[in-house]
This record gives sequence, structure tokens and C-alpha cells, in this order.
Amino acid sequence: MPALTRPLAPLVSRGCACLAAVASAALGSCVDQPPPLCVTSTAAFAVKLIEAGDRVESTPGACTGLGPATFNADPEVGISPYYLRAGNGQPDYKRGSIAIQTAELGALVIAAEGRGVTNTPDGQLYSRGDFASAEPDEQNFCNVPSLSPTRVLLPAIDPVADDPATADVDESLPGQAAVDATLAWSNVRVYVTADIFGTQMDGELVDTRVTPAGDSCTITYRALGLAPAIPCMALDPESGAPLTNPDGSLQLDPAACNSEADPASGRYFGSGLSPSARFECNAETGFCMIEGDSVPALR
Repeated sequence: MPALTRPLAPLVSRGCACLAAVASAALGSCVDQPPPLCVTSTAAFAVKLIEAGDRVESTPGACTGLGPATFNADPEVGISPYYLRAGNGQPDYKRGSIAIQTAELGALVIAAEGRGVTNTPDGQLYSRGDFASAEPDEQNFCNVPSLSPTRVLLPAIDPVADDPATADVDESLPGQAAVDATLAWSNVRVYVTADIFGTQMDGELVDTRVTPAGDSCTITYRALGLAPAIPCMALDPESGAPLTNPDGSLQLDPAACNSEADPASGRYFGSGLSPSARFECNAETGFCMIEGDSVPALR
């Protein structure tokens, strides 16, 4: 099994840097630094899905109730870098891969396991693929052309009613609809520079769901991700629940995305997002996401 490692520290850049013009003149020239190796942030990504092409339905209406809305309820996606072990037992950073897992399917599997129900034996909760090269390409992208599919197959789980004999304890549990989902990721690209160190990505996602009646719906997306995943919905100060507008849409707190702290406003820490990244508070998800429809998104 590949070794999971922490990302390398961003100590080197693709370019050449001098401390001062005087030092430059004294030395004559700078020595180019090697490019960073391919890596991703180990923090969760907030991912925006953009539909690409027509939906494919086995029967008319098979896609009803499916699409980005379900994913947007929790748009966090984990993307972890893995590296094979070298002969000395240490990670070989020139032989890397990534594993991708969505919060949506992860939550469904965890809830099912809590009820004693496991994913299908041949299923896989994450997709995995190898970096095409050890270093970013000329556009600073680390490419993962193909990945194994995510496959989740769970039966329907009935709700559990509260036992009226135990008035002080609520034993009720929610039910869960059957799940038959296949996620096929491909052409994933991670943008890696000394400044944007594996915190922006894009890729193609083909999401196929099968209903309990056997009807299938396939939707193709472009996925754009930004790490770390930072929520920017306004919260009720007492309950901590998201606040909504009269039309049901989320109330937003765009200042939560700011990279810099603002003590005067009670924000003593920045969001953790790179100040070089271009992002916005996304109204559909209530998360700070890539602004626009392309990566890299830079200021």
C-alpha cells in the first residue's frame, strides 16, 4: 500500500530569486532552483461542479432529484497524496499518486456502517490515480490522467422509532435511501508552485446513479477545487445553525474567506486561503470557492 505523507514544505520555486540587486551584481547571476515536486494539499477542498454536456437517462425523468444540489449540501472533497516507499523505507516523492473521496458518499457510508451495513465487497470509497510525472508541467500542473472508480452500493436502511418506554432517551434513528453510485474521475490537474502549493485543482467527473427501480442517470461535470475548504455561510450566534433568507437561500458571510485577519471585526485569524488565489463566497454552497470557471485562479 502506498505510504501517506505530509506535503513537502514550499521552500523552492520554479524561478530564480536574488536577495538584492547588490548581491545580484556581486554574484553575476542567480542559479535556477528546481521546481517543486507534485503534491496536493492534505486539507479538504471545497469543490464547485459545473455540468458539461447533456445528462444521460435510461428512462425519461431518471435524473429527477439528482445533480449538483445533492453534492452542494457538503461540497468538501478529500484529496490525499500518496508516495511509494523507496528502498530505504522512506517515501519516494518521485512516484506519487492521489486518492479522492467526496464528503457526500463518505457520510452515507459512515452512517450505514453505524447501523451495521457495509459497502458492497467490491466497492471502493475513494478513487486513486498516479501522477503522470514527478514534477509539474510547463503550466505548473501535476496531471493525473486516470483514476480508479469510486463505487458505493448500499441497501435502504429503515428508520428506527423512539421507544416510548424510555422517556428520558431518544433512540430514534433516521432512515437512509438505497445508494448505487459510481464516480469516475479523470484528467485531474493540481496546480503546484511555491506560492500556490497544491491548493487548486480541476478535473472531469462522471457521476452515475442507479435508482431502486433500476433507472440510471449519468451527469458529467467539470470540477474546480480550492483548499482549505472554508465555510462562509452566516451562522446563528446561539445555535450555530446556518441562517437562511426568506426564499430559503443561505445568508452569507464573505468576510470569512479573507486571507488576512481583521481583529477590529473580531476575526483574529485569516481563513488560511492563499492571498494569491482568486476566490469568492459561493451562494449555492456557502463555501469559499474558486472564482470563475478555470484554474489557476490568481489575483
